[in-house]
Amino acid sequence: MSYVSESVLSNVVKLAQLQEVVELLGYRRIRSGLKVPNQVGSYFWLDENDYRSWYGVELQIYRKKGQITVDTRSTVSRSYWDLKHQNKTVKTIRDLFGGHFVTDAGRNRYWRPEEPPPSSLSSGCYLARWRFHNALGAARVYLMTRRFEGDIAREKASGFSFMDRMNPRLLSNNLLVPYLMAVWEEYFRATFTAVLKYSSQRAAVLKKARLSHSQLEQIAAKEEPVERTVAECFSFQRPSLIAENFRLLDSRLDIAGAMRKPHKRRKISLYDSIEALVEGRNAFVHVGQMNMQIYDKQLRTSLDDIVEAVDRSYSAVGRHYGFSPIHDY
Repeated sequence: MSYVSESVLSNVVKLAQLQEVVELLGYRRIRSGLKVPNQVGSYFWLDENDYRSWYGVELQIYRKKGQITVDTRSTVSRSYWDLKHQNKTVKTIRDLFGGHFVTDAGRNRYWRPEEPPPSSLSSGCYLARWRFHNALGAARVYLMTRRFEGDIAREKASGFSFMDRMNPRLLSNNLLVPYLMAVWEEYFRATFTAVLKYSSQRAAVLKKARLSHSQLEQIAAKEEPVERTVAECFSFQRPSLIAENFRLLDSRLDIAGAMRKPHKRRKISLYDSIEALVEGRNAFVHVGQMNMQIYDKQLRTSLDDIVEAVDRSYSAVGRHYGFSPIHDY
């Protein structure tokens, strides 16, 4: 689902004037890569300040037989501020250039946001989780579409260790684990960055961070936000370290407790199973030691585990800081 508008402008409008206004509204010109009939401009708007944009707004300009039209689009995953800017764009174009517009709400009718604007903290935490799930989508597609040939690519142990070590399925699964852990780590680093930005404990965390000379230069040159640079100083692989890092922001923020709660009546908690997954990842990355037990079923269980652990952590942060987690993505 998307939010789409079409503005039909007065016949006296000049293209150059319209393009100047579009750029003044904050849109940047992009190359669409497609040869769309009658399209004379493609633009995109995104506001990354205080995590306002979740998707952004697309804008295309068309001219056919002298008639200029402007289309805008945002997706169902747009933020409150994306939709507000889309309304502003449609209104500004009509006020300056006349004509009429049509949206999903009707002719010359604007959209009404269904919810009030979220806090910057809740928006930052939502974006971290949304990007995490998008990144995992690539892994799920890979698992669904990969193909192996020959009996050697068994889905269970053969009973012969030499044959199992040559199993391309096992190697593929082991290769996927570092990617899953990288996506996992990025989620917690991004969430930590968002919480740190609006935390009253910023000074205490800055003291704990050991910023390198190059990192200080990046901050001075404004190449990287301070909070993100500080987050890069901490490890977010092991649940134990993740929990410790978030306690720097608030000693009452218990990420470990969320991961240790019972899960599907299993004896091993998510906390411990992911700690073991990190151990396996490190053994594979640093010394090439494969996990000979991680067949497809076990890999999918691990993937589900990290999703559950992330969702629990996201909810725990929301409860602690008083915002309602958004579980639609």
